[in-house]
Amino acid sequence: MSYVFDTKEFLFLGGSNERGCLAAFPSAKRKIQKIVFGNKSGLVQFITLKSGTPKILSKTQERKGVTALSLGGPPGSKDKLFVAHGNKIKAMTKKGKTFFAFEAPITDDIKALFVENPSIYTCCEFNINHFEAEGSKVTEKGFFNSQDVIHAMCPMPHLSENGAMGAIVVALGCEDRYIRIVDGTKMIAHPKIPGSVTALTLEAEINRDAETPVGGLVYGTDNGKVGQINVRKGGGIRPGWMYKGDGKKAAITALDAVDVLQDGVPDVVVAREDGSIEVLNITADGPSLKYSEQISSETITSVIHGNIVSMNTDLLASTYSGRLVSLTFKEEDKMASAGLNNDGDAAAGKEKRRTKNNQKGGDAKSSSSAASSAEALKLEADIQALQQEIKDMKTKFSSASSQTIAAQKQFNMNYSMKLDEENACYTLAIEIELPIEMVVLHSDVPLLLMETDTNQALLSQTEADRKEKSAVLATYTCVTRTTKLRIRLRTVEGQFGTISAYVIPKTSPKTSQRLQVPVKPLSLHAKVDYAEAKKLQEGAPVNTLDITGDFSLAQVHAWISIVLPGIPARLSSDRAELGYRSCFIDSTLTCLYCKGKVNTDANRRILHRKLK
Repeated sequence: MSYVFDTKEFLFLGGSNERGCLAAFPSAKRKIQKIVFGNKSGLVQFITLKSGTPKILSKTQERKGVTALSLGGPPGSKDKLFVAHGNKIKAMTKKGKTFFAFEAPITDDIKALFVENPSIYTCCEFNINHFEAEGSKVTEKGFFNSQDVIHAMCPMPHLSENGAMGAIVVALGCEDRYIRIVDGTKMIAHPKIPGSVTALTLEAEINRDAETPVGGLVYGTDNGKVGQINVRKGGGIRPGWMYKGDGKKAAITALDAVDVLQDGVPDVVVAREDGSIEVLNITADGPSLKYSEQISSETITSVIHGNIVSMNTDLLASTYSGRLVSLTFKEEDKMASAGLNNDGDAAAGKEKRRTKNNQKGGDAKSSSSAASSAEALKLEADIQALQQEIKDMKTKFSSASSQTIAAQKQFNMNYSMKLDEENACYTLAIEIELPIEMVVLHSDVPLLLMETDTNQALLSQTEADRKEKSAVLATYTCVTRTTKLRIRLRTVEGQFGTISAYVIPKTSPKTSQRLQVPVKPLSLHAKVDYAEAKKLQEGAPVNTLDITGDFSLAQVHAWISIVLPGIPARLSSDRAELGYRSCFIDSTLTCLYCKGKVNTDANRRILHRKLK
């Protein structure tokens, strides 16, 4: 059986947005659900479908951009909206009326929210906090610090072993390839995952009344893998199914669990960084890919389900530049059985309908043609008037800017520098909310620029001037309208410096924004588990370097960060264990450090030379 989706652009709202800033209010009756969407400009918009056309019902505006958005309320109800603007939380009704506001005593922006009265859970870059609200009074109940960057949070309605934070167990997807299961202020499990965890969702509701409740937790990684683990009460972990992406390496940006194919079998909806949507059918034999489509060239930031454009279970996805795309399920075999699979009958029916329509429409043809021609002439005249108005405005601006310097507010920009371990190269992805005209790439370290199949840009390289500390100078000129550019490059290990990218959008006046990405000496080393790296070193010759002295943990952490990629900005423990594997040659490196002591074992001596 084959499946198709009717894919349409639901609405273009404009403005870049963070991940997870799209939600659908529940509907008490079988009605079209209201949608809420927040962007980086601080705008929150409430939307619904009326007479087949999306309508914006209301808006709210804050100076600080929307960093997180979630539906919440009493247990079992999600009829209230909670929005985070940095460290400030606002609660609103479906109509956009604010009834509660709270400024959390934290310095980082809130990246994810979960609210179940009276508890409020916030997730920042390295920590989660639990607050409890009683009326207008909010008190902090606890917090947990992660050892590495948190990319995703998924609350699990699990019976807690620790009463300090209520009955909610929280799963955290982290950069260091672990999912940390946290109960209160205590980590009760940390299963290892084959990639940095970028998205989490629950496969099924957890039964709170069961003696040993189990929750199916689905995760997505930065290297394109989707998998599942079963979490038991108390932190017991049982590995589940794994889907390796059918060869796709694009990072997972959002996940949703719903029976979207309407066959009684659970499905997992997968959204990727390359703009594709996949539907996985989960059976006892594991996951199978039932549907895949490239709905955009932009990063998909969120995907949700509900009665959005029909009374079926629709999908709605948001892209980085603020486009909302709807996907309505249609079963192709059912469409065929309606008369399309009988070629003879279909052809005869088609010819009969054509003859009938010709007879009915013959008289009205001339009048409708005349009306269409008049409408076309009017539209053409309107377009010409608008073009002339634009031309006049440009002329006026050119004369006014002859003695002044054009300036414009900086645009929002999103980027990632991801190591492709299989090909030993990096993919630098740059995305903005406006069409890109060109990107000028400058590097003070040697780079090998490689071809990228997905790019619609022309590359021109200029001979670099070594006297000016320039090793690479290249220009990527976009020949088609795009808001995203991918650049593949290979670095030279042992050399370190900075890559600068100057992004110029198609706007007037012309402005640019600079992006700087550091290149570490061991840039082609990928993070692996410390124990795994130690095991690979068994029986092989290694270079060992031990350093002792009167230095702090912060000092040695700064030294290691200069040399190795993927080091977190903060440490939440009094020691660190790091493992790396070279993507270019068969070598490994381990590093253990704490206050006053460093121990490294490596097959190569670049790290040792740098530390000395």
